[in-house]
Amino acid sequence: MHMRRATSILLLLLILSLLAPLSLVSAQEQGVTVVDDFGREVLIPREPTKIVSTAPSITEILFALGLGDRVVGVTRYCNYPPEVLEKVGKGEITVIGGYTDPSLEKIIGLNPDLVIGHNLLKPEFVKKIEDAGIPIIVVKTSETIQGVYDDIKLIGKACWADDAASKLVEKLKNRITFWEKRVEGVERVDVAEIAWVNPLWVAGNGTYIHDIIEHAGGRNVFADKNWWASVSDEELVARDPDYIIVPYKHGQELIYEGVMKMKEEGLIHGEVIPIDPDIISRPGPRVALLFEMVVKALHPEIWSKVYKVENLIAPRRAIVGDLITVYALVKNPGMVAGEKNVELSVDGKTISKTVKLGPGEERLLNFTFVVERKGTYEVRLGSLSRSIEVSPTSEEIMSEARKSIEESMRSYVGEVISPISSKLDSMTSDVSSLKQDLDKLESSTSSEIAKLSGEVSKLGEQVGSLNGLATASIVLSIIALIISLASVAYAYHKVKKA
Repeated sequence: MHMRRATSILLLLLILSLLAPLSLVSAQEQGVTVVDDFGREVLIPREPTKIVSTAPSITEILFALGLGDRVVGVTRYCNYPPEVLEKVGKGEITVIGGYTDPSLEKIIGLNPDLVIGHNLLKPEFVKKIEDAGIPIIVVKTSETIQGVYDDIKLIGKACWADDAASKLVEKLKNRITFWEKRVEGVERVDVAEIAWVNPLWVAGNGTYIHDIIEHAGGRNVFADKNWWASVSDEELVARDPDYIIVPYKHGQELIYEGVMKMKEEGLIHGEVIPIDPDIISRPGPRVALLFEMVVKALHPEIWSKVYKVENLIAPRRAIVGDLITVYALVKNPGMVAGEKNVELSVDGKTISKTVKLGPGEERLLNFTFVVERKGTYEVRLGSLSRSIEVSPTSEEIMSEARKSIEESMRSYVGEVISPISSKLDSMTSDVSSLKQDLDKLESSTSSEIAKLSGEVSKLGEQVGSLNGLATASIVLSIIALIISLASVAYAYHKVKKA
């Protein structure tokens, strides 16, 4: 039972898988129906292989979608990408006239599968294309960046190139979002876009230029005007924006010179920013390029610090005093050329270097510095970082060794001398006590000696007296002896005489 059910499910899935391609083929055979910017439902019965473009922005979209080989007609103003003019020169593409006055005969003569028109074409012209049995969709000038995305998707669907259109839109969104994030929170600056002079025409609210200015960190001073508006010179002077964007290309100096004249006369003071009119006036796939150009003009301090670090090379080891060289491979991630301020962080300090990079260009830079201390040096650039282990010099090693030995000796001596010092302190205390005792004894002895000295003095006096008596006694004895001897001599003499 279970086997039968599983077999039935497998057969059903097999049938559905076979029917899916058939249903797709059936849908393709029925064609593709699109709703253009004016709400018109247009059936494109088969995949277009011969397409006519009636505006430069439309031509750029077709080539950006990879449909350049299907384009058979363009206007005389369609000059980008360069491949367009090459094909025109080879006769592979026919010039049908201007974008407001294309030749109906030339378009019909090309027998196209699809004509892509715009809102500046007269309604009766569009009707004649339809009457000739040629599918035509009409896009209007985009009023926002999102409007550019929508037109790309519309043209992609009409040309049976939905996937290519989705990928292109995603690519443009990513590029614009990249720069939008960089200018988040910046102080906005006043901006005006001058589209014409004598009289002045400016981009007001409801134009994709206004949308770009507002998203690129600017403030459109003519945001109170609707769409493209004519203003007086006095209005521009009164609003005096910080930046004035003007279309400028060699050979098309009229607008630029008119604005510069007002600045030279001191009527306005803002910085004049010339941008290629082909880029600023065509709401197409170069909208991301224009967006970056405006960011760079309004906030150069931010744009100059945006770069991608592809690689960072630094030595792993060094000795104090070494001259170190660090190599950095940096890339301009944008589509606009200019100077980048590359900042390398070394041990908390910053080393800056300015380098000019073209769109997407890579450049190998070198930074040099001297390592002045031992330890770990952190080197950082962008999201990459490297560590350099710095060793001391041989002299420093010997000095450290000497310091270590001296410290060890101090420690050892301290351990040996400390007990002796303690004993010496004790002996010093004893000696001090003994000295005090001696001082007391000396004091006591001095008193006794003084007394004894008095007694001795008295005794001396007595001895002196005795010495005097003894001397007198001796003298008397001698005298007595002399008298005795004299008596004996006298008696002898008498006897002898007798």
